[in-house]
Formats: sequence, structure tokens, C-alpha cells
Amino acid sequence: MRKNGIEPLIKIVIGIIEILVLILCAYYGYKWANDPNGNYEPWLFLGGLVFVALEIFRRYEVHFIKREGKNLTPGELVKHSEELRIQFQEEIYKYRLENLRKDVIIRHVNRMDSYPDVVENDKGISPWFRAALLDVYHKGIMVGLRFGSLSEGPDGYRFTNHIEGEKGDFKVHMVGKIPFEFIEGVNFDGDEYYYFPHIFCHFANKVSHMKKLYFVKKLIWVMVIHISKK
Repeated sequence: MRKNGIEPLIKIVIGIIEILVLILCAYYGYKWANDPNGNYEPWLFLGGLVFVALEIFRRYEVHFIKREGKNLTPGELVKHSEELRIQFQEEIYKYRLENLRKDVIIRHVNRMDSYPDVVENDKGISPWFRAALLDVYHKGIMVGLRFGSLSEGPDGYRFTNHIEGEKGDFKVHMVGKIPFEFIEGVNFDGDEYYYFPHIFCHFANKVSHMKKLYFVKKLIWVMVIHISKK
């Protein structure tokens, strides 16, 4: 069930190889029909082997390509998603009634030992970081990654340069969507370092656990500014 960015490229490459091998097999088959004494059998045999190998790869792709996390059946994914949706909704309703902001700690399940250490100048996404739990959507949760303001320029929107004295045109949240299938589990009680809920995620797309990033105007959730990163 999990998908990462490399899968579409692999399917395209496999399709191109199949087309090229099919053309070569047709070519050598035509040559063989016109020259029965020619030595074309090895080439046709190799073409057949390529087709068999690609079919085996297609059927057992999940075992050849390493994916992070569990491979859930559709039924398991529905059960997993509904359990998490109910838990998160209850947590969100609770802090909204108390008019509080709900911070959470996002943690990478494959780098649990890195918590609570902080590595300065570490390349790539951090094994854990703090975010704000904003809401649920039909496939997962939405978290606030950055709070600030945007300014409109000739090339579109950009972050406001407060050092230069800019005020910004409007305040925004940078929101990340985390699908339920990327969430392994949640500790809503926190620990001795952070009492916020800890959300344990698989970084299944090899870059982050985020399915999509986008900006929304602060306190106006239905209006989405069209600056997105897919």
C-alpha cells in the first residue's frame, strides 16, 4: 500500500524496456522468417528471458524494492485509519474546548535512538521535531510546520523579510499532511522530555512523511493559498 517517489520511474523504465525488447523480437522474428538458416534463436530466447524477468519483478516488486513500514491490505488500512482518526479527533476536540494550541512531537520510527538528541547542521529531515496538531482530513492529519507571514511580489508569494522591515501581507501556517498509513502509533501522554503527544511516523516517501505541503491563511482554514509542494 505504501508508495514512494521511485515507483513511477521504475514502471516507466520497465515499460520502455518491454517496448524495446518487443521491437527487437519482432525484428529478429522477421529476419528469421526470411532467412530460416540464420542464427536468430539466441536473440529471441534472450528476449523471452527479459519478458519473464520483468514479469517476475512486477509480481514480486514489493520484495525487491525496500519500503519503510508495513504493507497493509485495504481492510487493515481502513481499520488502522479509523482507529487513528477517532483518537486524533478526540484529542483535537479536547484542546479546542480549552482554547489551547496542541503541540506534538513527530518522530521517525527508524531512528528512535536519536531522540532526544539534537544534531546541529545535520543534512536531511530531522529524526524528530516539534509541530502543531491542527486538524484531521479524510486520509490523515494536518500539522503546522511553520507560522509566519507571506509577502506578494512580482514572482508570486514569498516569506516576509522581517529583517528588512517588511510587514507581510497576511499571516499564514505552513501545513503538512501526514496520511494515517504513514503513522505507526501515537503516545498521547508524552514523556519526561516533552509532555506533548508523540507521533511515530514512517518516512515512506524517502524524503519525509509529509504527503503534501501548502499554506493556509491563519484562522481562515477554507482558503488555501496556491503555493504548494507535491
